[in-house]
Amino acid sequence: MADITAYKHGISIGQALRDLPMEAPMQSLWPALAQQLPKKASHRRYLPIALAASLALLAIIPMSLNSPPVLENPIDANLQAAMRQSSQLENILLATRNSTASNASAEVIGMALEDRIHAIDSELAAGSTSPAQQLSLWQQRVNLLQEATGLYSSQRYQQAEGRPYEIALVESF
Repeated sequence: MADITAYKHGISIGQALRDLPMEAPMQSLWPALAQQLPKKASHRRYLPIALAASLALLAIIPMSLNSPPVLENPIDANLQAAMRQSSQLENILLATRNSTASNASAEVIGMALEDRIHAIDSELAAGSTSPAQQLSLWQQRVNLLQEATGLYSSQRYQQAEGRPYEIALVESF
């Protein structure tokens, strides 16, 4: 509804609307501001170099993806594979280990396995073993980690099924 009192003071509604400030300035300030900004250096001279570098990378990457790493002997290759497998099994072991209360027999067996793993770790940390001995120790470590992950995985599965996890306390050394 129009403000009737505005006309009594000598201003019409149309004139009051025309007197409102403009929404945008009358002229843009960008041209004046653009003149004061420093000019950018042209990057066109770097384009051929960048193109050559990207083509070189495109040629090198497929060659490096298809070629296996060069190792001096098969012991090193087997040692690297055992180390990778050990790392993967440790991650699985951490994920499957049960932090809640569990069967005492399973805990005793799990602790015995972990003690044997720690003994192997201390032998490896000593650094006085040959590559062939290191490979044997890493393979033993992988086998122990497989047993431990099997134990903890079975325990988790039994608990998920709602059954108690009872095992006989039998272990051979």
